[in-house]
Amino acid sequence: MESEIERNAQDWFRFMVDTNLAPGLRALGFFGVGRRFRIEGPNHWGEVAVEQARSFTARAVRFTLHIGVMSRDEWAEQLRVRPYYPASEAAKAQWMGWQAPIGSVVEVGGYPIGELWWELEVGRPFQALAREVLTTVREYALPAMREHMDA
Repeated sequence: MESEIERNAQDWFRFMVDTNLAPGLRALGFFGVGRRFRIEGPNHWGEVAVEQARSFTARAVRFTLHIGVMSRDEWAEQLRVRPYYPASEAAKAQWMGWQAPIGSVVEVGGYPIGELWWELEVGRPFQALAREVLTTVREYALPAMREHMDA
């Protein structure tokens, strides 16, 4: 699967997102590029953002997901107030809806697990890791997002 080219942790992470996470999120109904993906509801936008830890080594990257829901009216207002920001930056600048780290919606024994981070090591196969992340989105993030979109 991987050529002889040596990749650093950033490249390997980007490769996993582009080849596994992004297509998997699109299969779940999201659209987007890079590390931000949205899903449409009748009156709301839902978003999943892949966030990389600020500290990383040459051999590994830690990452998590942040999820959120914003009404379309709030989204339009953000673009009106900050038209000079790209759409994703406008929402990030002042998020007015519901947002949460993925660990706050993943429950074990009826309790949220809190922080949830994954680690990707350079050169190691990442298909199982990507499946685990996508399963977490399907089983925990989407239901929480839909609950807030329907409220």
